[in-house]
Amino acid sequence: MREFVSRLKSSGYYIYYLFLVLGFFVLVLTQKGDALIWLNNHHNKAMDLFFKYWTHLGDGLIFAFFGIVFLLTSYYRTLVLIAAVILQTIIIQGLKKFVFVDFVRPKLYFNNFESFYQVPGVDIHSSNSFPSGHTATAFTVAVLLSLMIRKRSITGILMVMAILVGISRVYLLQHFFIDIYFGSMIGFLIGFIVYLWMGSGGMNNQASLKRGLIRK
Repeated sequence: MREFVSRLKSSGYYIYYLFLVLGFFVLVLTQKGDALIWLNNHHNKAMDLFFKYWTHLGDGLIFAFFGIVFLLTSYYRTLVLIAAVILQTIIIQGLKKFVFVDFVRPKLYFNNFESFYQVPGVDIHSSNSFPSGHTATAFTVAVLLSLMIRKRSITGILMVMAILVGISRVYLLQHFFIDIYFGSMIGFLIGFIVYLWMGSGGMNNQASLKRGLIRK
């Protein structure tokens, strides 16, 4: 527990904590959908292009990419990633399909949805809005990488990257701000809990697990 709290105090995560504080005021002081409407009213071609592709950093394929990288370099990190994927899938999909099953996405929430600007080439979904799986995935990966690299500057960059994935989901009309806000917290905590839990038993110190397919 002490290690958990100590890691949370790293200055590299302050950017995310600022996001949580500002996001709290957004949730309390605005109506559901206001953040989405504001972003939609300020769209431009540069952000269209950026968010259209940046959002893919929250795809499940990002897990597959790092799974291959870790398998080549460290069996231990591969196991950590697998555990995080399993836990996140259970929590996110459980919440989406069993707890908040009636939470629709902006496409069904707004009666005048067709009047919104839509980024060309983006397939907009309509159901299972809460929480945002893309945002949770981005934060899970960002936290795991930050704990593995342990450099404050890199941690800060990873937090910004993950936050932008969340914003992309609102910009692309896929989610509400509340979806990405709580999705980020779920991913953040999953990354921390899994990494520290897997290392608590000394598994990270086992010589056989430090190796990978190309790192002997």
